[in-house]
Amino acid sequence: MAAEVAAGNDPAAAGQVGEQWAGLGARLQESMELLSSMADRSQEAWQGPGGDAVRAALGRASAWSEQATGVSFELAAAVREQAGIAARARAEMPPPVPYDPVAMIREAAGDVVALIGLSDAMASRRAASEAARRKAIDVMNARDGALRAAVPSRSFEALPELS
Repeated sequence: MAAEVAAGNDPAAAGQVGEQWAGLGARLQESMELLSSMADRSQEAWQGPGGDAVRAALGRASAWSEQATGVSFELAAAVREQAGIAARARAEMPPPVPYDPVAMIREAAGDVVALIGLSDAMASRRAASEAARRKAIDVMNARDGALRAAVPSRSFEALPELS
């Protein structure tokens, strides 16, 4: 479980991905504002059905850009949140505590003092191993639940028909 939490867990790289989504959101927002401005300014210079058709197309493009802007910013926030969740899981994951009774018996063989305390040592090691395993399971369950909760609820809509 420790290997699963550590593999591919690069918060810095995830942060860069989040920044790229935020950058896309900013560019889409600029596009939305430009399209809205173009539609507003066209009313002064272009009247009639042709002007109305252009403004309607610009309005649809602007509305799509607005929705895509929101989704991009949500994705940026979700990626940052998921990176934090993954980093927290990596930090909270306990190291595995090996428990191999046969190896413990082999190591104690020939050492009377070790043999006297072997039963207690084995029980202690088994308890520590089980506690680490349970903590690892809790960390994995918490991570998985938090990652699921951080998935954005919205997605990009299809591009509108502009003609």
